[in-house]
Amino acid sequence: MKNKKIAVGILLCVLALALCVALQAVGYLTYLDSDMASELMLAREQADTHSLVQMDWLYSTEVRIVQINLLYALAFLLTPSFFLARIIGNTLGLMLAMGACVYVCRKARLSWAYALCAAALLPVTASPLYAMAVTVGGYYIVHIAIGLLGAGVWLCAAERGRRVPVVAYGLLCLLQGFLSVRYVLCFVCPMVVVAAMEMMLVPSQEHSLRSPHMRFGLLTGAGFIACLAGYAASEIVLPRLFVSGVGAASSFAFNPLDGMAMVESLAVVAADFLKLLGWRGEAALFSPAGVVNLCVAGTLFLGTVMTRRVYARLGDGPQKRLMQYALAAVMVNLFCFVFIRGTYLNRYLVLAVIFLLPVLAIVLNRERSQRLRVLFLLLLCVQLGVSQMLVLSDARASSDGTDDQMAAASFLQENGYTHGYGTFWNVRVMQERTQGALTFTGVVPVETEEGAVSEVSLELIRWLEPDAYSDLNVCPGRTFLLLTRQEEEQLAPWLAMAAAPRIYENGTYSVYGFASSAQLTGAMLFGRMKLENATYDSGVYTIQAGGRMRVPTAWREAGSYTLQFTCEGTPAEDSVVELYTTSGFELLHTQAMEPGENIVSFTLDADDKYFMILFKGGQVQELALSNLVLGKL
Repeated sequence: MKNKKIAVGILLCVLALALCVALQAVGYLTYLDSDMASELMLAREQADTHSLVQMDWLYSTEVRIVQINLLYALAFLLTPSFFLARIIGNTLGLMLAMGACVYVCRKARLSWAYALCAAALLPVTASPLYAMAVTVGGYYIVHIAIGLLGAGVWLCAAERGRRVPVVAYGLLCLLQGFLSVRYVLCFVCPMVVVAAMEMMLVPSQEHSLRSPHMRFGLLTGAGFIACLAGYAASEIVLPRLFVSGVGAASSFAFNPLDGMAMVESLAVVAADFLKLLGWRGEAALFSPAGVVNLCVAGTLFLGTVMTRRVYARLGDGPQKRLMQYALAAVMVNLFCFVFIRGTYLNRYLVLAVIFLLPVLAIVLNRERSQRLRVLFLLLLCVQLGVSQMLVLSDARASSDGTDDQMAAASFLQENGYTHGYGTFWNVRVMQERTQGALTFTGVVPVETEEGAVSEVSLELIRWLEPDAYSDLNVCPGRTFLLLTRQEEEQLAPWLAMAAAPRIYENGTYSVYGFASSAQLTGAMLFGRMKLENATYDSGVYTIQAGGRMRVPTAWREAGSYTLQFTCEGTPAEDSVVELYTTSGFELLHTQAMEPGENIVSFTLDADDKYFMILFKGGQVQELALSNLVLGKL
């Protein structure tokens, strides 16, 4: 009988994974976005360079050291297909997370059958939110695996007190702190809350260092210190190795004490929790979606009732601690969501509630009423089964047909283009869908200062791409700029200034051709140039007496450069070009203007995000500058 139950658990895990793979295949285009695609780009770079950590990658708020991209990179060793690499990487990650779930359930003294059934719930996708965050997106698969593993090691170390589990717990806490502040808040802080409450509520006669409760508190406290040490090390080490992806917690600040805003935040979190379980708004009562909503309400009610009944009967032990830990994880995350600015997106909720899975296994194992268990499981199976089918159906319907994005990509590939520019949310997806045949430098439209050449221009985003993509000569041959119709309308004045031809258009996208990256990035710089007592018309900059033209600070890589322009008129002695660098605006080079062709040569010894160019007209009545070109040797 025992072996049969284990076999059923294994079968459920296999079935859940199979449905997960089917959803990934069907919903690939439905859920794919540029954040997801960037993980594949990074993994491709790692596979090509055989590196565990890509040193020349521009990360976002976290350096990807132990993340899903490692599994994608491993998948790239098996297949060149981005589509298959995503499915293989996500599936391997889910298998690791399921193994971690089995581990924590076993450490909570649950049978193999219950542990396997709890693990089988991890790949089940009841909502688009979970599909985006885990199943297809893969964002938090590794977080889930490490979080569940950490909880299991914590329980093991507290229960037995042996050297190996204790050391393993300390090292894992150190690693979590080094990897991300999210691990600190979501996983380690709830452990501290549980241990602190246990120490405070223990009877006074047990306030001895030999007491199990005190030893548990000291163990958890030591893990927390190790976690903080890991985080401190990451803040010291990583900024010296990477130009981005660090300091994720440096912008944290408490929200103002606004009662209505706090209530609204709680309401948003509650609504997102229902969505995570599969709840669908504006659904007809007697419809598949309506059935799901009723089942969600029923499982929440029955689950709450059974949890209270089971917890009241539990004695001290790993199961009670795990239930306390799951509650503490919810409360700590909820505190952050409501009181700390910038700590909530709906997908962050996944890590806050993931420990409810092993708790569910404990409750079903310990609940004495067979009627309650059967009714709950019936509602849960209907809820998850119908929800999974609805998600699959929606994904299939929304991914049918070809789109304008691939039509534009086909044109570019057929005409020999390999590298271009575009806004982040368009280009990374196109890069993945073309299997990396087209690569992109990310740019973003920005409003310029009052008095600039153009009211809006473009700026390098330097976000989730190789560092070299921002180089002035990344594409010495012809390149292109991909824009949506809305972006094209927004950038119309700048496009007129750049005088680049439109080489392709369809219902969604327009593509503009440029002779080189230097030409395009030069137009980006000079489009932002602020004119003081100066004017611009049809490629000619006219500076009146005392006028200035200032190119605002911008990022520029190290190297030797030339700034060329044609000067018409007779410059005065104080008609000069000045170049500034570093945050202190140190004068790098100054050169007097001359009639005719001017070449200003200079060298940046290091990458500088404060590089600035200043043209001063001086006392001359009028100067006309044209053919401005910034080139790199």
